Amino acid sequence: MVYSEVALRRPPSSLLLLTFFGALLGGWMTFGGLYLRLFNQTSPVQSLIGSWIRIQSALDASSNLLSSQIDVQDFAWPLLAIGLAWSGALSALWQRLRWGYWVTTLLGVLSLLTLGLGTLLALLVLIFLRTPATHRWLNSVEEPDDTRMGTSSIHR
Repeated sequence: MVYSEVALRRPPSSLLLLTFFGALLGGWMTFGGLYLRLFNQTSPVQSLIGSWIRIQSALDASSNLLSSQIDVQDFAWPLLAIGLAWSGALSALWQRLRWGYWVTTLLGVLSLLTLGLGTLLALLVLIFLRTPATHRWLNSVEEPDDTRMGTSSIHR
C-alpha cells in the first residue's frame, strides 16, 4: 500500500498538549457545572467558583456595591455550556476547520475567568494555540494525490 506523506503527517506536540489541557479543562468545567446543578453546592475537589464567591463577599463587606447576592446555581449552566463546548472546539481544530481556532480562542478567554487552576489550564491552552507549529498544522491542507485520482492500491 502506498499512502501519501501528507495523510501520515503527525500533528505537532503543541496540538497534542493543547488538546490534553483543553479536554482536561472542559471536563473539569463540565463536572463542576453538573455537580452544582445536581447537588446545589460546589464540589469539594474544585475551586471553580469559590474565588468568585469570596470576591463578592469581600466587596459586600467593604461597600454596598452589589445589592443582590450571587447564587451558586447561577454558575451551573455557564460552566456546563463552556465545558461541553470545549469538545466541539477541539474536534474542529483536529478537523482543521477555520472556525475551530476562533471558538477555541473564545473558550480559552472565557475559561480564564474561572480563577485558580482553571486559569492556568486556559492560559496553557491559549499559549499552545498560538505556537507556530500549531498554526502551520492548522493551515496545511491535505491535497489528494492527482496521479492516483480514482484508483486504489488494490487495482494496481
